Amino acid sequence: MKNYTNYESEDFVQDPYFRKWVLGKLPPDDGFWPTWQGSHPEQYEAIEQARNLIIAFQCNDIETNREEIRSAIDSILADSKLYPLPAFYQNWAWKIAASLLLITGLSLWHFKRQELVPVGLISSTKAEVNDGKSPRTFRLSDSTLVTLSPKSQLRIDSRFGITKREVFLTGEAFFNVARNTEKPFYVYTGEVVTRVLGTSFRVKAFSGEENVSVAVSTGKVTVFKQKSSNDAQHILSEEIILIPNQQAVYQKTGERLIKTLVENPAVLYAPGKRDVFEFMDTPIPQVLNQLESAYGVKIVFDEELLRDCNFTARLSNEPLFEKLNLVCETIHARYEVLDGQVVLYAQKCQDD
Repeated sequence: MKNYTNYESEDFVQDPYFRKWVLGKLPPDDGFWPTWQGSHPEQYEAIEQARNLIIAFQCNDIETNREEIRSAIDSILADSKLYPLPAFYQNWAWKIAASLLLITGLSLWHFKRQELVPVGLISSTKAEVNDGKSPRTFRLSDSTLVTLSPKSQLRIDSRFGITKREVFLTGEAFFNVARNTEKPFYVYTGEVVTRVLGTSFRVKAFSGEENVSVAVSTGKVTVFKQKSSNDAQHILSEEIILIPNQQAVYQKTGERLIKTLVENPAVLYAPGKRDVFEFMDTPIPQVLNQLESAYGVKIVFDEELLRDCNFTARLSNEPLFEKLNLVCETIHARYEVLDGQVVLYAQKCQDD
């Protein structure tokens, strides 16, 4: 492990491990830098200066080392020996700027070897980082409320809200987006883009996990996959429209975007007493229609087959899937979740 105690700002800027942390590219369980920073308060200013410069220039990691960088800088300065530099160019800011320019140039040279850059990613962003153990809530300039989970980072377009609203998430966050029909809100998580006008939803996109998920609480969300960084902005590829209690899951290994239901759908509307469903010899189609309305989840079934089936029970705070299990046990049926809806398979009920 390197000894970072005597590092200055330019040293941190040139350190690949440090840059990965600033840009949110370390595994979620890697807590070295937050711990180290907390135990070395004397380095706070140097770390913050380096962090701000890295975010501003969006430096990507490249296969090089400090000796190569310093050698290149010395070469550049040697070529300028006919034009003596003023003293102010010798300070740390100039050194950092020169290093950053060189790193940026080398990064462009290695462009094809880098990860896919999200469509719409701009060079000027500011970052909100949660290095703590509890969720952190803050408000964006458009009044959108964001709850950022631990070990997560949200980068925000410096022109956010002027012509459009774009943010770039690494990790997990819950968004309660202020409605603006003229300026859609975009959340970029690698190859997955979420587009909304005004709604609340959760995005989970940790770099070390296999899947990226977008789950909707209220309103409507459009999720699509970017084909490549050369595509035009906001082209909808494999577009999925989500409503409350639905989620989209992007499987990184198979590069598939699928629609399903959230793990535990919430009641959106309950008749009578809150979350209480009372049935007394109620026809099964009526039971299923009531559950469908309460949870906002489409339940597909053959009404003709089930019109002579009845159900008696008092259901309250059981999860939706447990309620469906009870109904299916009564009529000897089964169900499965397909494309964000419930499909129920049953046989014809006999008349009493």
